[in-house]
Amino acid sequence: MKQIILLIAAILMAISASSQYKVEVETGEKSMSKGTQFAFTVIIPEANTKDIEPVWKKYINNRSIGERISNLATQVGNIFKSEENQTSRDRLKVETKGDEMYVRSIEVDQISKYSMDVYARITELPEGCRFSAFFQFTDSVFINESNVDAERILSLKNYIRDFGVEAYKSVVDDQIKVAKKEVSLQEGVLKKIERKTKKEDKSITNFESDIQKHNATIFEVENDIVRVNEAITLKKDTFSTLMKETLEYDTAKKELKALEKEKSGYFREIKSLKGKIKSREQNIKSAHKKIADNEQKVIRQRQIIQDKEMVVEKLNAKKEGIQ
Repeated sequence: MKQIILLIAAILMAISASSQYKVEVETGEKSMSKGTQFAFTVIIPEANTKDIEPVWKKYINNRSIGERISNLATQVGNIFKSEENQTSRDRLKVETKGDEMYVRSIEVDQISKYSMDVYARITELPEGCRFSAFFQFTDSVFINESNVDAERILSLKNYIRDFGVEAYKSVVDDQIKVAKKEVSLQEGVLKKIERKTKKEDKSITNFESDIQKHNATIFEVENDIVRVNEAITLKKDTFSTLMKETLEYDTAKKELKALEKEKSGYFREIKSLKGKIKSREQNIKSAHKKIADNEQKVIRQRQIIQDKEMVVEKLNAKKEGIQ
């Protein structure tokens, strides 16, 4: 048992090691709505635009409590000002124009104590998405390596790198959900097979009960045949002593014929019951075959489930390996 546990641990460690992915941020000029500007770019594997947009909106909007209160105060103040004197403040949401997202005058403690405008562009690639972020001071100057120090650049790179990690983990989370759904689906298939087996087991019990009832009926009918045979023997003995063309003779003849007819009916009933028994035996044989087939299906289905669960484990390891 200990060896099995160690083996499983070794496999999981191997999976974890093989699924390590380090998110890297590159800096350099990229095109955007305001020309070519300095960008912080990260590649998010296996992603598409619809995966990344909601993650970015949530990430960039995760602001300080102070800024949220300030923004609320501004909006309340605007209620009592004329339209031309209203203070321009964003509504704490990311807006989209064309293929570009932007947020106005935000403060993110992690990267700056001054308000900035942040633009972002997502480009879909064969291997995933390229996400580029542009940071602009409110005086319309875009941040680059010539107008801020190395520490600020590093803070921005870390900020975008953390987003890249969160975005890629979100993509893998979606994959995990799909994989878990597939496990549940295959478990449903297994339960369906097991229900069929239980149904066949119940059918066998019912068929065996029918056979017992038919055999009991045959026993009773055979006793009736013995009784009729005895009656026929007695009637024949009596019949042999009667004179032909007499009322007693004709009556005895009719009674003897009725007994023979009754006896034939019993034999037909036994034949019918034996046919039903044979049919039930065939049903039992068929049910056993179905159960045997289902047992093989159960083995295969459990292997399928195990494989699907391994996919979930690999995806969990993959998520843990994103850094």
